[in-house]
Amino acid sequence: MAIRIRIIDGRAVALNAAITKAEKGDIYLNDGAHHALATKFGVDWRHEGWLKDDMADPVIKDLMLHEENKHLLKLK
Repeated sequence: MAIRIRIIDGRAVALNAAITKAEKGDIYLNDGAHHALATKFGVDWRHEGWLKDDMADPVIKDLMLHEENKHLLKLK
């Protein structure tokens, strides 16, 4: 999935690009870049033992879900 990296409350947050509009300062990652990073993180985090538990940072996860939900509500 295409991703937008956006700074929200001073933190970098990854958003679904299909349901969010581009904003100034966003960094856009296409499907290939997202897949490459996901694969890299998966390999590294498994090696480091991070995949035993939930990988999501709860603060970043909450920011991401809040931002995406704002845009989903506008689509309805």
